Amino acid sequence: MKKYTYFLTLLLIALLSFTNDEKASAASMRGIWLSYVDFEDAGLYNRNEQEFIQNSDTVFKTLKKYGFNTIYFHVRPFDDAIYPNSSFKWCTSLSDKPLKYDALKILIDTAHRYNISFHAWINPYRITMEKIYDPSKTSTIEHIVSGVKEIIENYDVDGIHFDDYFYPAAKAGNQFYDVPEKERMEYVNRMVQSVYSTIKNYNPEIIFGISPSGNTEYAESIGCDLNTWLTEDGYIDYIAPQIYWSDIYISGKKTKTLYSDRLEEWSDLGLGNIPVYPGLALYKAGIRSSIDRGWRNTDNIAKQVRLSDFYDCNGYILFSYRDLFTSAGKKELASYMKYFSSLKIKKATLRIKRGRRYKFSKLISVKKKYKSYIKYSSSNKRIATISSNGVIKARKKGYVRIYVKGIAGSKTGCLVRIY
Repeated sequence: MKKYTYFLTLLLIALLSFTNDEKASAASMRGIWLSYVDFEDAGLYNRNEQEFIQNSDTVFKTLKKYGFNTIYFHVRPFDDAIYPNSSFKWCTSLSDKPLKYDALKILIDTAHRYNISFHAWINPYRITMEKIYDPSKTSTIEHIVSGVKEIIENYDVDGIHFDDYFYPAAKAGNQFYDVPEKERMEYVNRMVQSVYSTIKNYNPEIIFGISPSGNTEYAESIGCDLNTWLTEDGYIDYIAPQIYWSDIYISGKKTKTLYSDRLEEWSDLGLGNIPVYPGLALYKAGIRSSIDRGWRNTDNIAKQVRLSDFYDCNGYILFSYRDLFTSAGKKELASYMKYFSSLKIKKATLRIKRGRRYKFSKLISVKKKYKSYIKYSSSNKRIATISSNGVIKARKKGYVRIYVKGIAGSKTGCLVRIY
């Protein structure tokens, strides 16, 4: 009986360990938006096929360098499309004339070669910056669903993504300004449900999510039924609120920790049912605003990622790609990478007797959810080898350097003397 109880205890521990590992894996989504306004900066605008292939490779190589594992790529910004043979007009943000090659296929293939998930980013209602399709019409839903089917049936995308353009603000003069909030939500919900069911009926593994405004009151005023989306099945797989504020925000005579306050609000809303990926404003790095003064510092993203970890968020998304290369953006990323990788070694040198084994992994310090990314190597395998789980085998006398690589290119090393 004791043996039976002991066996059950071991089994329970193993299952809990597996569950925690799965949770850690699921909690590491690190995304970035690449908008239509980034196409030129990314070297993707008006390029021949060979140039496009080369520059696409540079894009994803850069994302891999910074540890991103997901891209949200603008494939239909304005009722248009960056891919051929579409029922939508050509997207002139990618090139002045329709391309003779399939840019979207190249992008997806390149992303997957770098083990980066590709989510097709769509603005469902938007025709122009001032005009949208009427959300109340069945023909609008059919138009949006048809566009989603066009993508998922022809391309190996990992997800479909909508951002924060729903109804215009309820302000006199704006299109559909007099539609009540409740009705707005009802019409938008019909569309969201239709898109979700269309995706899941075709392939349940394709993810569908929405990135609303980080201001919950405003998001709801333009038709986002947050309570329904976050508590009922059949709407979304994740939500990515655009929490584009710092923690030094001036409101009247008070200073508010606006990012922290709104992140807490969204975390409470999620209730653990739907993953929350906060959208972070890399584009604001270095901005000297008289109101949102925190962006004058260059460690906001690192602090915001740290706080999202504290609230058990499942990841985060940065806006946007071209801001990886600005002066202030680079400084933000340096702080971010320092927190993000956190790979350290407890000893710079080590002595091991020939013929012995040594558990080198116990000297490595790294955030728990990034342990699975650790890789070990030896500068001279004739002197010493190291296994995939970090055990050194001392083979012959001499000096050897053991290297440790972590996520996003982080690395360290230790000089080992075999005596």
